[in-house]
Amino acid sequence: MKAHIARNQNAGVPMVLAWNLSAADRGVLDGMAPAFGMKVQVVSPADAGRTVAQLLGEVETLAPRTLVLEPNAYPPAIVLANFRSKDVDTLLDLLRNAQVQIPLKAVVTPTSRRWVFGDLLAHLEEEHRAFAAAQEAGKA
Repeated sequence: MKAHIARNQNAGVPMVLAWNLSAADRGVLDGMAPAFGMKVQVVSPADAGRTVAQLLGEVETLAPRTLVLEPNAYPPAIVLANFRSKDVDTLLDLLRNAQVQIPLKAVVTPTSRRWVFGDLLAHLEEEHRAFAAAQEAGKA
């Protein structure tokens, strides 16, 4: 009997994991998807206990952590996977020019692939606050 091997249908495909985006910002991101050949996957509060790799379809979800976030627990966020560096820069520039309000942004790394998505959001928010505080202190 042959073993069935699950294939990652998203292998190498640029993907955006999106959290808590407004309808308008989601529309802008969806509108850019064909130009980048990317898929946009909205992460629901119930999926916050899954790892980034699970959300990307890279590994099977056997038993997600029992973490469910409130819908607005964290500000809007995007996590980019499988993008070329120049495409990340172009996408972020286009989002900025379109005045999209997504304060938390990250690119998937080998380490962050293992992180639970809710934990990654907490880390990104902490970094964002520290960066904003440092900028504010520099203005004073």
